[in-house]
Amino acid sequence: MSWIFRRFRRATLDHPQVQPMASSSTLPLASGGRPYIFGESEGEISRLDLQHYMFRWEFGGDYLAPLDAPLNILDVACGTGRWARDRAREFPQATVIGFDINQQQLEASLAEGAQTGIDYLPENCTFLVGNALEPFSFPDGSFDLVMARATSSFIPVSQWPAVIGHMTRVCRPGGWVELRDFGLVHSPHSALNELTVKFANLAAARGIYPGAGPYLGDYLRAAGLRNVQVRQAAVRSGGPQRATRGGRLMLADYLALLDRVTPAIAQAGIEQAERWRALLAQARSETALQPDYCYAEVELTAAIGQR
Repeated sequence: MSWIFRRFRRATLDHPQVQPMASSSTLPLASGGRPYIFGESEGEISRLDLQHYMFRWEFGGDYLAPLDAPLNILDVACGTGRWARDRAREFPQATVIGFDINQQQLEASLAEGAQTGIDYLPENCTFLVGNALEPFSFPDGSFDLVMARATSSFIPVSQWPAVIGHMTRVCRPGGWVELRDFGLVHSPHSALNELTVKFANLAAARGIYPGAGPYLGDYLRAAGLRNVQVRQAAVRSGGPQRATRGGRLMLADYLALLDRVTPAIAQAGIEQAERWRALLAQARSETALQPDYCYAEVELTAAIGQR
């Protein structure tokens, strides 16, 4: 597998450029060579950042692993790279590496962070372009913590054991592998439920299952990891008195996700785009007007295992 990288430097972040991979397209791909169904844009960067904060708020932090003074941290399929940048600032003695197949998304997020002057790229943080569905180009036992979040959006069901195996291989003995993901969204709202069922059908047609959260602990145990611990958090949207802290972020993220799959839903023949957009407009309106009756809820899972 060809992995690149040119180090992103703070001085060049106004217009970051990354050398393309020698043997791979920079188009983000999912299973079977199909494009990543959520696409790429500033909107997708914002959506992924919503996920980042939702996980943080609902679990009370960005990781469960009992870290003391880690020297090497890996963020698998790092998305916008925000989690990796945060860890690099938290652990200045550590080398933090994030990799993702979506080169343009990383560049755009880094440029956005540089413009704010707050979310700068720490000197101890490096990003690579690489495909999480292929063997990782790191030596065995390289990292104290290997993290992967919300990867059920692209990992085929059949490839979960292989991906966890790659994560385990590059984790040092005594180090930790951590996974964070979702269950399926549930709601008493008819339009939102219809959208969810059809979205699940789209995912199934592509060999993925976006509700893999409840199985994370089993995946870690099957990989031979020990001291496996699993935490779950029920996330609920609604009015101020009934929503969890990350509930509104969850609903905003989910509605944005459903909007972004409109072309894929239509291309797959699952629903006409016009009908899909009408359902989505209904869900947006009614969850806003009657948040306590037209709410959404989902269970998040965080699981860690020690090598």
